[in-house]
Amino acid sequence: MIIKEIQIEQFRAFEQASFSLGKRITAISGRNATQKTTVLGMIGQPFTISSRHPLYGCKTIDGFNFRSQFKEKFKISPSHDTIGQHRWTLNLHNGIHTQNYYKVESIARRQGQREATLRFWNAESRASGAGYIQLPVYFLSLSRLFPIGESGKTQTIPPELTPEELDYCVTNYRTILSIQQTPGDVSIGIEKGTASRMFSGVSDGVHDIFTNSAGEGNITKIILAVLSFKRLKEQYPRDYKGGLLLIDELDATLYGFSQKSLIDYLWTAAKEYKIQIVFTTHSPIVLKQVNKYQRKERQQKGIDLPLSAYDSAIVYLEPRYDAEGKRMIMPKNISTTNDLNSILNDINLAVPSSGNKINVYCEDNRAVAFVQFVLSTALGINLDLYMNFVDINLGWTNYVQLYEKLVPEFRNNLIVLDGDVLSKQEYRPKERIISEAGNFLFLPLTIEKSLFETLKNHEQFNRFKDNVARSTPLNYDICFNEWPLESVRYNTNDFKHWFAHIESIIGDQDLLYTFWCNENHSAVDSFVEKFIVAFNILAERQEIDSLPITTTAENPVVQEES
Repeated sequence: MIIKEIQIEQFRAFEQASFSLGKRITAISGRNATQKTTVLGMIGQPFTISSRHPLYGCKTIDGFNFRSQFKEKFKISPSHDTIGQHRWTLNLHNGIHTQNYYKVESIARRQGQREATLRFWNAESRASGAGYIQLPVYFLSLSRLFPIGESGKTQTIPPELTPEELDYCVTNYRTILSIQQTPGDVSIGIEKGTASRMFSGVSDGVHDIFTNSAGEGNITKIILAVLSFKRLKEQYPRDYKGGLLLIDELDATLYGFSQKSLIDYLWTAAKEYKIQIVFTTHSPIVLKQVNKYQRKERQQKGIDLPLSAYDSAIVYLEPRYDAEGKRMIMPKNISTTNDLNSILNDINLAVPSSGNKINVYCEDNRAVAFVQFVLSTALGINLDLYMNFVDINLGWTNYVQLYEKLVPEFRNNLIVLDGDVLSKQEYRPKERIISEAGNFLFLPLTIEKSLFETLKNHEQFNRFKDNVARSTPLNYDICFNEWPLESVRYNTNDFKHWFAHIESIIGDQDLLYTFWCNENHSAVDSFVEKFIVAFNILAERQEIDSLPITTTAENPVVQEES
């Protein structure tokens, strides 16, 4: 929406580092001392509303200017923060600024005869104002600013809210915190100590702002921040081009349900009010909820877009050490559930796990090879990132029996049965069970028999030889030298022996699969579609990566050999 990417040339432990932001929400995570708050500061630093802008003078509901305050974000060390040793660039979406980037560096601030102090400024101009990006920004740090024992030293200031705004605040407050009732008259208050020390809360018939929990206060403060941008959008429809909301420690003082509900709220609010929201967090619950939106996006939009084209992002700040033991912070974008599991282990300094995947069971290795061929061709992805093909090769009745015995493994993973199961007499009593299970699929063919019957047709064999297997020493008589009769005269073992025979001649079973798929587009497309639907239902249930749409696989079937 506003910022596409940040490129950090140098800033303390960052050197030549970069990462992309989501257009709506971005979660920045990492262990302590990985400069998460500093990153928020770097993102918000170049934004302001100058005196000639129509929004100049507008304030947030809790009384702050829509500009980035240096002291809110940066703690400068006189001995370690050297002037000139901080440089970074924000790459912007189109139409945000006079150019699609903004470069920042540290320079000296001169104050009379006193020693120069450090400030951050436009790296391409020293002019006053230097063309700061004219968009509203609000930096929000979530922590209870007043110890409970000091509440008596503060005062409550009621913000001026319209009835609609009050209803907006209370409705979202109750939804996020799952509060069933707010009896009596309900109001929103701001508990103020000094200009920079504020706490927000809700008062009703049973408690007031002074007895609000820290979690209640933080939720109220976030809602008021969003409402502040909502006001700008509604009051300045022509001049408001969007805003930037930066939240430090988003999950502070919130329990699990509220953390998930808060992400849902921010996701919706970001779109409705054109806010790019960036926040820091340690919470696995928050990260998993953001990843839920990532999985849905990748499934809908595909996996081949630039990272900045997606609405959601997770950035992990990972500490690394060079050969001399120098500590560096390397940010990386996280998109998949497997990657997310890896960083959650890293946060806890635990041994990395392989992550969760859907297991796929087939009746034999030939079926496994065919399914892998069809899916990798149709989807254009690395299947190993999404699923495991388990080599146990049970018969179809065994799989059904395990399902009926309520074995979780065979209820929560996919089972692909051979195409001939549908025609077997034993299938009829199990048809309803298999159909209602939702995790059973059928191959669109009986591999060895179907390929035998396909190539037994002279016209199809000639197409196979001319278009797919022309470089192999194969002709019709060699192909069927021991199988001259019609297919009805042979049994399953005969077809298996024939398949091994022809595979030894052409050297690659994929050539056979290529031809059969190209001869049976609709059957293959139907199988792939059913596989994706069944897989994604299981993936969503287990909160792991769904199979995405890809832009590289334009045709769901492999092209013939050229």
